[in-house]
Amino acid sequence: MKRHLFILMSGTAFILSGCVHDNNDKTSVISKRYIHKYNYPVPQEEWQKHNYPGQVITNLSDGVTVTATYENGKLHGPTTYTFAHSQSIEKCIVYNQGQKVKETSYNSNSMPLQEWIQLSPQRYSLTSWYVEGCPMMVEEYAGNELIEGQYFTALNEIETRVEKGDGIRISRDQTGTLLSKEVIEDGYTVKKETYYPNGAPESIAYYALGKLNGNKQKFTANGEPLALEEWVNGQLHGKATYFRSGNRYLEISYLSNQKNGTERHYTDGDLLTQEIHWENDLKHGSTIYYTDSDIQQQWFYAGQLVSKNKFDLYNQKDQMAADISDDIKIHIR
Repeated sequence: MKRHLFILMSGTAFILSGCVHDNNDKTSVISKRYIHKYNYPVPQEEWQKHNYPGQVITNLSDGVTVTATYENGKLHGPTTYTFAHSQSIEKCIVYNQGQKVKETSYNSNSMPLQEWIQLSPQRYSLTSWYVEGCPMMVEEYAGNELIEGQYFTALNEIETRVEKGDGIRISRDQTGTLLSKEVIEDGYTVKKETYYPNGAPESIAYYALGKLNGNKQKFTANGEPLALEEWVNGQLHGKATYFRSGNRYLEISYLSNQKNGTERHYTDGDLLTQEIHWENDLKHGSTIYYTDSDIQQQWFYAGQLVSKNKFDLYNQKDQMAADISDDIKIHIR
């Protein structure tokens, strides 16, 4: 199975495209050869016993060939992955005594697409290129903080910079289409705008230390509102309003990513059609349906449909238990 490896830094994603095989992958090994660095084959048992330097060449059922270089029983030097049923390299990872120090992905024309380099234990660089081979961005991180960055147009002109942790970060696809624009402060994204291919805003969001924090707005490609959400520390917290054809159709109240409070459904933006009460992500209280000629009501207790009398009884018991707990705390003090 082919998937993408995402390296998440300061609210951004750097994508290294390549064949990544994990335990859930259905890809199986067709053959494996052990080649000494002096270019003669070695039986598997002898290879494992003596930790010979050289390469292990693995052919996989999906047509990918993996060539890994070893020294003293550890990955040391390049490990390459080919495109399926090809000799062209799709990804190359360089190791130093078992530690990854560089990873580069390529397109089918052997042009580099993205590259990650470990500069020191805490610092690394990320570079990506346009299809034609011009640089798209060059970045340097310290831990999760973006320290330096240069961002280029498809004409190889510097468009924006990040210097000493502050500036504007631009993301484009490999054809030059603008994807996003971020305001960086002290190494972290504080505001991010994403765009549709036609250049219209897709979303505007605010961040703190790499997590959503504040309002997040979403729009259609024609500029109509889709959503307005309140976030705190990476979680929905507050009111979330959703729109259809520019009209409000849904409002939900959240506390720490869970529905808490009243959820309201609308027609044509203003006509209330349904109210649902939530507590800790479970229906709790009344659910009311409004029609032109009638109002229907249901009652829920901790997600279970109950009668109004049972709801009142359970609520009374909860209040009594809470009062007893408060009395105990007072006596303990």
